[in-house]
Amino acid sequence: MKLLQRAENSNTVIGNSFLIFLIRFFPSLAALIVVIVFSRYTSEELYGSYQNFWVRLYLLSALATLGIPAFLLTYTPEFIRYLFTTLRSGHYIAIMLWMIAVAASFAFLHHATAGMHVYIAFLFFLLHCLNVISETLLIVARKFSLLLWVNLLYTAAFLLLHYGVLTGAYSVESLFLYLLLPIGLKLLVTGISSASFTKTQTSPAAQKYTKTDIRSLWLHIGIYDVLQRVFTWIDKFIISILFTAGVSAMYFNGTYDIPFLPLLLGAVSSAALLQLASGEKKDDNPSAILVANQTARILSAVVFPLFFFLFLFREELFHVLLTIKYADSIPIFAVTVFIVPLRAYNFTSILQNRHKGRIINIGALLDLLVACALMYPLYQWLGLTGIALSFVISSYIQGVYYLHHTARVLNTKVYNIIPLVNWSVKLIAFGLLFIIIHYLLDSLFSDAIVLFLGSLVLVVTLLVSLAIEFKASKKTYGRSVSQK
Repeated sequence: MKLLQRAENSNTVIGNSFLIFLIRFFPSLAALIVVIVFSRYTSEELYGSYQNFWVRLYLLSALATLGIPAFLLTYTPEFIRYLFTTLRSGHYIAIMLWMIAVAASFAFLHHATAGMHVYIAFLFFLLHCLNVISETLLIVARKFSLLLWVNLLYTAAFLLLHYGVLTGAYSVESLFLYLLLPIGLKLLVTGISSASFTKTQTSPAAQKYTKTDIRSLWLHIGIYDVLQRVFTWIDKFIISILFTAGVSAMYFNGTYDIPFLPLLLGAVSSAALLQLASGEKKDDNPSAILVANQTARILSAVVFPLFFFLFLFREELFHVLLTIKYADSIPIFAVTVFIVPLRAYNFTSILQNRHKGRIINIGALLDLLVACALMYPLYQWLGLTGIALSFVISSYIQGVYYLHHTARVLNTKVYNIIPLVNWSVKLIAFGLLFIIIHYLLDSLFSDAIVLFLGSLVLVVTLLVSLAIEFKASKKTYGRSVSQK
């Protein structure tokens, strides 16, 4: 608890990243447990039907929330409070009506394809969207302890209710009906707290953004958030519509987001935005370059060893955790995992902070268009693996585009916003380490033991790598890039 309090009272990239990661860790852990357990102990059809619900929810909820969560993280708490005082009741009504319309579309779609009662899907979707917004407000307000306890309790209820499906006590549809209670209680707590935060009277923040600036950023962030979510889920969404639930389950497991990696990236991204927003100057290029380099070093300390572990130990992961029935997912996973190295850099935080929404959206649209253009020819060549490859290729093209424009915004060269030497050393060291470890273990032990020992090596490597990075960060930057 003392560690949590210390991190909560600090205003650093590392401290904020740790807290935001911790808040989102337990729901993500619960989702991972469900993936493993349902893959092992339920049929492909049941598991595929279950995951199709989440695929459609995550894609359409991006439309429903209009990019509001990402938009809120761009500003300081004082400015957010001021912003809410300028909103009229008509604004709230319009947003709610839009959410209701998208929720209804989701409910009728899932009813038509999976037979779920409309009211269950509708209510769950609406509660999910409102929870996302209220949680983001509490992150801005730095109510980390409250969010941590709420998510802990929700995770416990989430896992307990899923156990009923395994025992055959009730169906997947009944599961989502019962989940309405914990997600509703979660919204009640976070909603009351976030409403209290927004109603606190305050004066405008030091940053002088015009209403045109704010409206333009919201529009751009909204478009970007939708495009990114569509990019993440569109392949799974299409497969959930066109193929059987069993095929959908196989493809989902092969392209499953690496556990906690999006969570880590989101936490560091949110922390970086909070840090950039808290700067005394509106356009402080040296501080922005410093934050970009530090976040890249922190992320690479986790991302690079994780990439080599996942790629080299992929067969053991599927055989041991998901069983041999998902062996067809392994080639898809082997391709998908090459997106992981890109997670070592936050490509849009600085562009978002500088209100470069047009650049962000062009990059997101470029990403989606390239992926869609490559999808069919690569599918004809490699099957479902080709679809995954199309998204990997487009992601690298997008990364180059964002780096180029970020460097231009900061009036510097690309090599100044990336810790190239640090990254090169890590890639060589981690690559050699895991190649040697896997070769030795694979020649001596069974898959289960190889995976267990490999995981231990990964954990030790991550801890040592992060410890070295934190020590180097304090030595080079002082108190971890604090603006206090």
